[in-house]
Amino acid sequence: MKVFGIIGGCRGKAGLVQGLVRHLTAKGLTVSTIKRVGDDLDLDRPGKDTYCQREAGARQIIVANSFRWALMHERTDLFDEPEVEPLVARLDPVDLVLVEGFRLAPYPKIEVVMAGSDRRRQQLDDPTVIALASDLPLELPSDCFDLGDITGIARFIERHAARFRAAVPA
Repeated sequence: MKVFGIIGGCRGKAGLVQGLVRHLTAKGLTVSTIKRVGDDLDLDRPGKDTYCQREAGARQIIVANSFRWALMHERTDLFDEPEVEPLVARLDPVDLVLVEGFRLAPYPKIEVVMAGSDRRRQQLDDPTVIALASDLPLELPSDCFDLGDITGIARFIERHAARFRAAVPA
C-alpha cells in the first residue's frame, strides 16, 4: 500500500479528497481514506445502544448491517493526535490510502490553501509538505496546483505516495 496526506485548515480538503477518490477509482485503483475529525465530534449519540455500551465500559464496538460495518475504539491513552500507522495497518490492502488532516503524519503531503485564509502554511516549516493546491495563484518553489486540477494532483500523488511502513495495530 502507498500513503499520501492532504492537509490544510480549510474547507477545500474534503472536496479535494472526494474528487481524488472518484478520479483514482475510475482509473481502476483501489483507494481507502482516513480522516482526522475534531475531538469534539462523537460518532455516537446519547441514548443509543452503542453509546450506552461505551458508557458501560466497552472498549470496542462494531456496528454492522448488510451494507457496511464500522469499528469504534475507545482510546485510553492521552495523545493529542492518533498515530496514522496503526490506523492504516487496520485497513484491508489497497493501492492508495489518502490521509486527510493528519498534519503530523510522516508521509508526503499536499497542503490546501484557500482564499481568505490567514493561517500560516505548514509547508513553510514541514519538509513532508511537497506540494500546494489552492484556489489562489501561488508562486512558490514547491509544486503548486489549481485546486480544481484533480487529474494533475492525482498524477502527482501517484508518483510521490510513500510505501506504508507496517506497524503493530494499537
